[in-house]
Order: sequence, then structure tokens, then C-alpha cells
Amino acid sequence: MFKVNHLALAAALSLSVDTVSSAGCYPAFSSGATYEAGSLSSFNSTNYQCVSSAYSQYCTGNQPPGAPGSLATVAWTSLGACSGTAAVPAPTAKPTPAKVTEGSGGCPQAFALGTEYEADERVSLNGIVYKCFGTVGAPNWCGTYSPEDESGAAAAAWTVVGSCSGVIPPTKAPSGAGGNPGCPKAWVSGTAYEALDQVQVDGMIYECDEIYYGHCPYREPGTVPGDESWTKKGKCEGTLAPTTAPSVPLDAPGCPAAFSASATYEGGDSVEVGGVVYECKAWPYSAFCSLTNFEPGSDNSDLGWIKKGGCDGTIAPTSSPTKPPAELYYDTGCHHPWLASDLDTYVPGTRVSYNNYVFECKSDIHYSKFCKQAAYSPSGIYWSLAWNKIAWCEGTMAPTSTPSAEPSLTPSAEPSLKPSASPSDEPSLKPSASPSDEPSLKPSAEPSLKPSAEPSLEPSLKPSASPSDEPSLKPSAEPSLEPSLKPSDEPSLEPTLKPSSSPSTTQMPSDKPN
Repeated sequence: MFKVNHLALAAALSLSVDTVSSAGCYPAFSSGATYEAGSLSSFNSTNYQCVSSAYSQYCTGNQPPGAPGSLATVAWTSLGACSGTAAVPAPTAKPTPAKVTEGSGGCPQAFALGTEYEADERVSLNGIVYKCFGTVGAPNWCGTYSPEDESGAAAAAWTVVGSCSGVIPPTKAPSGAGGNPGCPKAWVSGTAYEALDQVQVDGMIYECDEIYYGHCPYREPGTVPGDESWTKKGKCEGTLAPTTAPSVPLDAPGCPAAFSASATYEGGDSVEVGGVVYECKAWPYSAFCSLTNFEPGSDNSDLGWIKKGGCDGTIAPTSSPTKPPAELYYDTGCHHPWLASDLDTYVPGTRVSYNNYVFECKSDIHYSKFCKQAAYSPSGIYWSLAWNKIAWCEGTMAPTSTPSAEPSLTPSAEPSLKPSASPSDEPSLKPSASPSDEPSLKPSAEPSLKPSAEPSLEPSLKPSASPSDEPSLKPSAEPSLEPSLKPSDEPSLEPTLKPSSSPSTTQMPSDKPN
């Protein structure tokens, strides 16, 4: 084994390149020219060659050497500096691939621009067999570019398999879904498709996705938006033989009641629309069952309803419902019915009745606020946010006994709205806001803070603490025991029983001697 001198080898290769390129420059790159794998051009005294890979499609329109990261850097390979003019090598004839020997021989279908080809699907063009690149179920460029496209884009779509002659005998048309030969119904925009439903578009079968089935009614299979919702299953021809209509379980023959937009539905309820049975989903999806635009069979039906199958006739009437178990039976009768006019009175613990059931307003401080809103009534679809269903009931609650003859021992917190027919024997502890029209039968224990407008006709039983500033209009019945501190302006008609402490200043003698 011999040892290679890498520096010497590199120098030799460099010399070889310089020798080749020193012959002259190839035709200058032109933005209007078409280049393919192996094409030669020059720019700024440097020769370049178009790569022989899928990136050759970028040689056209991308001038070498290109800025870092540009398409030109991956499309062209530098051959070194050049000077003068070099003769362009004559193109070599394309090699003819070996004939395809697999299968029954002959050429597959001829390539047709615009046709949708699947991954690994084969076509023929001018006696050459090509195979489509791509991933099964994903879009590709095979229908966009011809295998002989000179732009180089064909290298990203097709690969040469070999040569062929003649025609491959046609094979049997693939069968449709479920082993039934033929095509399913054509896709129709707006139809309520469900997961795994199959349709056909231009002889191709598509299946509605199990996750993105909500878009199947609006996104056409075979389009870029539709590829998210539909999966390509294969080609078909003809029509599928009709299958028998599905039926409801044997233990419930016939159709249930028809769907009514004005009815309220709960989880488990079954209805019939157009001979098809639908069942309302469990909570929380049951909230959609009674809403507009979510009717069974509509575009939004899947949010609230489950398609159960077809039906015929009517379901035999069932026996009258029986009373629930004893522990669920409210045997004292049904409470006052829920009324929208009573919304303001509903507080935590309030009980009402609806449809022979007793409901109690939730005790939670937040949820109980919903009891005061009509949208959360026991008859609505959101009742469980505000109310607890207590038990089944029948009849009405017995009335309470008649009011007692005597008032309660303790007074009420607020006065009654209607006054009593007769006044109380004792005054109230708290005076009224305004005086009564008639005086009370019994005088108050203490004098009023504000004197009356007129003096009383009789003196008070208890004298005042201090004498009045003015003498009374009517003299007292008896003279006072003690003389007044200040003499009167005129002498009294009768002498006093006790002499005054000092003689009077008047000169008029009294009628009687002392």
C-alpha cells in the first residue's frame, strides 16, 4: 500500500483545473438563457457548470456565483478562472436507459401535463419510463413539470426507470370502499360529511379525516386546502352498488319523535330527521342540541348530535313513566313553579318546581347569581350552572295553617306595610316620623321638648323648676304664704296676715288699723 501526499494531489488537481480553464471562457451567463444539468457558462472571467442534481432547476435565472445563501450557490459549480474564449463541447447524446423488464412489458400510460399523479406512479414519454417522486398522500410536482422539462425542474419530480415499447395491457379498475367496485358519490360543497365518509372527485376516491372532518363539507378534495381534511385512497370507475339503509337497534324499532326547533333536548334524547335517527350527546355537548344552527343533519350537527342510523315507521308508545325510587321522591308535593317574574326573589337555597321536579338554587355565592337570570332557568340548557335537581315531585305542597290570633312575642325587624286597625295600648318605643292627628289617650311621663303653641287651661301638676318671667294671666286661688320679693305697684285690697319686712313708701293708710 502506498501513501498519498495530499498536498501534492491538491496541487496536481489545481494545475489540472487551471490547465482546463486556461483554454478560454465559456459563453457568458445570460439571464434570458435556459440552463440544465451540465450546462457551461462564465461570469467575471470564471467558468461555471450547472450541477447534475435536483438543484439544476435553479441554474436558469440565477447568475453565478451568487450571494451567500442564494440559489445560485447551490445551482452552479465553479471550474476556475478563465481567459479568452473556449469552444463549447459538443453535447453528447443522451444514453438510452435499459428496457423495463418488470411486469408484463410495454409502456405505461403516456404523460399528460396537468394530471394529478401519485407517488411512485409511472408514465412514459418518447419511449422512456419515468417514476413520480413524492410521498404517498402528499402533493407533488409530477403533474406540473414534464419529465423532459429543460428548466431542470423535472429532476425534482421524475426519475428515469428505463425504456419501453408497446403498451401495457389495461388492468382491472380498482374497487371502491368496502369491497364494492365503483366510485362513491361525488363531493358536494356544504354536505354534512363525517369522519371516514368517502367521496369521489374526477375518478379519485377521498376519505374524510378523523381529526379535521369539520372542514370536509367546505374544502374540496384534491385541492391544497382540502388535503388537510381529505385523504386520497385511490382511483375508481363506475358507481358503488347501493347499500341497505342502516336501522336502529332491534330493541327500539321505528322512528322516535321528529326533531322540533322549539323543544329542549338533553343528553341521550333521540329524534328523527328525514328517516335518520340522531342522539343528543352527553353534557357539555348536549348544550348544542337545542340551539339554532345545530339541528340534526345540519353543517354543525356533529357538535351536538350523533347519527345512529336510519329508521322506518314509529316507535311503539311506552308505558307511563313510574315514580322514581323513594330516595329521589319529594313526597311533600311540588314547590311553587319557577316564574320569570320571581327572578329577583331567588337566593341560595330557594326551591322551585318545573316539569314535576324540585330544583334548588345553588349555595355557591357565584353560581347562585345565575338563579336570577332567565337564561339559567330549570327549563333552559344551562340550568345545571344555577340549580341542583333535588327530586321528582307530584301534586302541590299543602298550605300553612291560618295566622295566629295573637301577635308574635318578638317584634318584626321592620314595621308592617299596612297599619293595624286600632292603636296599641302603649306608645311605641320609637316615635313616629310625624305627629298623630289626635292626642294620645294617656299623657306622656315627661313634658315635651318643645312647648305647645297655647298655654294649658289648668296649671301643671308639678310646678316648674324656676318662676316664669311674666305673672300668670289668672291669679292663684290663694295668696302666697310669703310676700313677694318685689312689692306690687298697687297695694292689695286685703292686708297681709304678716307685716312686711319694711314699711311701704306710700302715704295712704290702710282701711283698718294694725
